[in-house]
Amino acid sequence: MKMEEKQIIKGNNNFSIAIFQALKSPNENIFFSSLSIYTILSIVFAGARGLTETQIKEILHIKLDQNRFHSELKKMLRLFQRDTGSELSMANLLCINNNYKLLEKFLWTVEDTYGGAIWELDFNAISDTCSKINSWVAEHTQGKIKDVIHTLNEDLGILLVNAIYFKGTWENLFKENDTKEEKFTLLSGNTILVPMMHQKNKFRYLEEDGCQILEMSYKGIRVFGSLEHISMIIILSEKKDGIENIGKSLTNEKIENYLEKLNHIWEREINVFFPKFKIETNYELKKILFNLGMTSAFSDGANFSGIALDPPRYISQIIHKAYIEVNERGTEAAAVTAIRVLGAGMVPIVEPKEFRADHPFFFLLVDSNTRAILFSGRIMNPKL
Repeated sequence: MKMEEKQIIKGNNNFSIAIFQALKSPNENIFFSSLSIYTILSIVFAGARGLTETQIKEILHIKLDQNRFHSELKKMLRLFQRDTGSELSMANLLCINNNYKLLEKFLWTVEDTYGGAIWELDFNAISDTCSKINSWVAEHTQGKIKDVIHTLNEDLGILLVNAIYFKGTWENLFKENDTKEEKFTLLSGNTILVPMMHQKNKFRYLEEDGCQILEMSYKGIRVFGSLEHISMIIILSEKKDGIENIGKSLTNEKIENYLEKLNHIWEREINVFFPKFKIETNYELKKILFNLGMTSAFSDGANFSGIALDPPRYISQIIHKAYIEVNERGTEAAAVTAIRVLGAGMVPIVEPKEFRADHPFFFLLVDSNTRAILFSGRIMNPKL
């Protein structure tokens, strides 16, 4: 990859870890798509100027100027959606309140760089407009996420929505007959029974920083001799109650180190026990992004003069909803982000290691080629 592409991947991954650290709360499952949030904030970045632009640039770890950044990100977004053997799709939607005129350059960026659909809607017709937007969301997440927008107000100038959908089949399928009810230890020390999948097969695996790290790949395809695929990376503390300590020290540098080492070791036989789970999450990101340093965009001092001659006043709300289901066949995941803007090394052969995810763990969905983090999560209780 070129230096610019590496910078964008690093920016997305650093942003993912920052959001993850900000979302952490005791005993709650976490799941979100950093790529979805990163992409929609990049569209906002296209219309930001002054301090607002600087703060978004910092929070997204952007090292390039506006034109170069959007040009390079356009290439990366297309690369993410190449054929990897899994289904990964992303769509963007810009909704404009009737009679609110946007700058042609901003509209061109949304349409050309981000492939965004552009709709002019009557925000006073609340029920009809919300229904249209929610139908678009459902269509682009295969029905996994349906209701994102419930209300609108006449002060709203534009509404930006990003939807991302993933469906992958395990390279090594779990057999349904091997799934049994087994104990899962919660952070409190209490145990619950969960459906635990099981298989003994060859995986990439390493032990680092008091963790067991396992890569479970989804079915891929070979392109010019290179295997293109998406993987789930699971980070499991060796201690039943060790997830909080690992979470505090988790950085993008550590994840890059894990991915680099996994990429250079041979697969080995691992006895894997992994829970089935299905979770849905719903986040309001305004406070989180504000605390990370993106303050100007949410105040009357916001500068979005790159969007319209009569620019929007500020961002009033950022909503992120996500869904994931993991079972014997593979993984299905979806996420939606909506922004309301007020208008205006080899391993020796040994006995199989056991990887038993019977206590809280972290997981990432990662693109093998770019090593970009697509989705991030933490399972505290598979049954919540």
